[in-house]
Amino acid sequence: MLEDAEYDELARVLHGDIETMVPLTFPHGRPVTEAHARLLAVIMRRWLVDGDLKKLLAPLRQSALFDVQGNSRAKAYADRSAAFRYYLTGGIMVQGRPVRHIYESPLPENEVKRDFVHEHHVRLPLKKFLAQPRLYHEGHWFNTEQILRFVANKLGGNHLDFDRTGEWAKLDAANKFMRYGGPARAAPPPGCEVYLILEPSSDEIIGGVHLEVIAAAAAFVQLEIGGVQLCKLQTEKSLIGKFRDLFRRPLTFSMIERSKS
Repeated sequence: MLEDAEYDELARVLHGDIETMVPLTFPHGRPVTEAHARLLAVIMRRWLVDGDLKKLLAPLRQSALFDVQGNSRAKAYADRSAAFRYYLTGGIMVQGRPVRHIYESPLPENEVKRDFVHEHHVRLPLKKFLAQPRLYHEGHWFNTEQILRFVANKLGGNHLDFDRTGEWAKLDAANKFMRYGGPARAAPPPGCEVYLILEPSSDEIIGGVHLEVIAAAAAFVQLEIGGVQLCKLQTEKSLIGKFRDLFRRPLTFSMIERSKS
């Protein structure tokens, strides 16, 4: 059990970390960088995986709640069918619009049952938040905790480690299967099968694990404890901005797939 002074210091550090994470997670007018995604993973690993948040919650006898994109229908559909080779939950903002349920299927598009795309956000306690399956590839699901560990321990967050054995090999393959970026290309980057241009203003190419770290960070900085949301993000649009939204064209992305020949 923490002493009062230790508890207060831990709470102060959490507040400071959240204040640090907000501009990294929601940069004004530009995409989140890969370097910032690595920093976010390191901070969240300490609080969520290594147990620092549990130390704060224990005396309160409360669980933190995290607002995340729901995907239970997508998971059930993937598990009972062969509809997906790849699926990413998402729930992030891209070019000012929400992006969720990114998938690649061997089926013709009209044969994919897409009712899962209407799933709403859900509020999960800490344990379920970490255990929520977020990324799927070739029969394997990867949850929030695995993704945070991978980015922090393998991709240069705390450590840059090139060992890809066991579960890390499967997660590495999932991360490489579909890449996301900005730069226009005639073919997908080496080592990946599908390249999706999400942020034309970016000069970076990142993986699905980075997108999921951003989604986790958005939930983390807005976590709720005992009915109190620790950080409230508010965006007030101008009247002109609201009118522009009414007439804005649907968001479209360019997808480049590797030739099968």
